[in-house]
Order: sequence, then C-alpha cells, then structure tokens
Amino acid sequence: MDLLALIGLVLGTLAAGAFLAFTVVRWRLARRIAAALGPGKIMMTAPARLEPLGGRAAGDAPSGGEHLGGCGLLVLLPGGLYFHSWLGDRELFVVGPSITYIGVPDPGSRGRGARGPIALRYLNAAAKEDGIAIRLPYAEQWAEAIRSRLIGRKS
Repeated sequence: MDLLALIGLVLGTLAAGAFLAFTVVRWRLARRIAAALGPGKIMMTAPARLEPLGGRAAGDAPSGGEHLGGCGLLVLLPGGLYFHSWLGDRELFVVGPSITYIGVPDPGSRGRGARGPIALRYLNAAAKEDGIAIRLPYAEQWAEAIRSRLIGRKS
C-alpha cells in the first residue's frame, strides 16, 4: 500500500469517527431534552452556533454576566426556543411571546441552504431587550418556522 492510500484511509476513518461522535452526542442530547419535556414536544432540532448581537457589556448578557455563545443544539418547542451547548452545559430558553424581532439576511448567491445568521431579539427575564445571532443550516426555513409557530401566535 502506498503512502497516499494510507493517508486517505486514516483521514477517512477520522472523518467517519468524528461524524459518528457528533451524531451520537446530538441524539443523546435530543433524547435527554425529550425525556425532560415529555413525548411529542420537540418540533425541530438543528446544530447551531449562538453569538451575541453587537457589542454589549458583560452585565447585559442573557446568562447573567457571561455571554451565552458557542456550538450546541437548537430546539424549536411549542412554547419557545431552547439552546443547549455541546460543552459546558450552558442553556438558554426564549419564550415565544417574548420574541420582538427576527431577521434573516438575503442568501444572495450562497444558495438556499447556506449557513446564515438569524438575528433574534427578545425580552429577557429582566424585561430588557436582548439579542442573539443564530448560525445554523437552512436559516430562512428556521426563521419562517419560528415566525409561524411562535410569533404568529401573539394576540
């Protein structure tokens, strides 16, 4: 076996192992969330990355001084959005009626399935407007689902 074939075999095995580990962690996290909420409560899930909107002071963060950010699992529930990070056990729940704005940039030439940030503004527990940028696949479809399932229910 030549060196290039061996390198390809090793890289392919590493990629398959990383994909399998990601799939197992995502499945276990979704199962744990479903067990805590009850059957049939999860509407959609996707891997996502959260970032704060704009530059804010540390005291304005949704997690009480530390900006919630990083990669994790975003879950659309009948009552709101839930984010749980892969590492660090950080979480954020945004109640549907507290969402004041949702925006998605024009995908342009990137195509429909491009990873784009969703700008989400909501009222936090202190009744102050807060915001996060959510990067996930199919951002436009997620924004439409959030609008129709959560924001559209306001009376």
